[in-house]
Amino acid sequence: MYKKWIRFMLAMAMVLSSFSCSETMTTNYFNGGNEDNEDVVPYGDETIPERKIVYEVDISFDVNELEEAAAFLKAQMEDDEWFDREVITGTLYTYVIRIKTERLDAFIETLKGEFVLRSYSKVGTDISLDYQDATNRILSLEAQLARLLELYDLATLEEMILINEQISDIEVELQELEGTLNQFDSLIEYSEVTLLFYGSAVTSDSPFFNRLGNAFVDGFNALVGFVEGLMIVIAAMSPFLFVLGVIGIAIWFFASRKKRKAKHPSATK
Repeated sequence: MYKKWIRFMLAMAMVLSSFSCSETMTTNYFNGGNEDNEDVVPYGDETIPERKIVYEVDISFDVNELEEAAAFLKAQMEDDEWFDREVITGTLYTYVIRIKTERLDAFIETLKGEFVLRSYSKVGTDISLDYQDATNRILSLEAQLARLLELYDLATLEEMILINEQISDIEVELQELEGTLNQFDSLIEYSEVTLLFYGSAVTSDSPFFNRLGNAFVDGFNALVGFVEGLMIVIAAMSPFLFVLGVIGIAIWFFASRKKRKAKHPSATK
């Protein structure tokens, strides 16, 4: 009977502790905290949370020399910036780059000053609420974990097993949340830039003439590609066409011979 009473009191203490932590944290967040209550879990900085913005840039240029453009691009990147992806073709170089957000605008302006701009877009995604929610959840879980560790010292063997299970669950969730925050921090600190270099012999300051010239070049390249593809298909099918031609000639020969025999039966005697 005594052990059951202890277990019941322990369970009630854990429930009330969790409820109290959540209530005090919510009160602290909306009311700026309570100086008379030392058990209130602070949110680190009681001012308005700093906005957390993730930027993504899509930009493309027309260039005369693709290799020179690629070399210039790499020269503008710092040692702690990197390529997520790099795709090289005969007329198009595609990059996905991570650039420090603090120098993103200067980096883009440098490229605009060097090459002929074809298209540009910049999108900012505000993740402040998600970031704050993850931070608040971590603080709440840390408070619950501290309370469980206090209860562990006074618990029986059976209660220790139950407490250990809850501690393990909290630690797993804490690791996931901390990983999420680390990912958020990386996305905020380094912006993603998708960059395309279009190789063309026609470049000018007029976007219209660039599009007109590139359309002609692209059309010519498409025609050349079609002819090359057609020749490859014909070359690949030539052995089959040869065999089918031989079979067709043989059938025609025997069919013609059979018709001649039918018209002139005496010629075969």
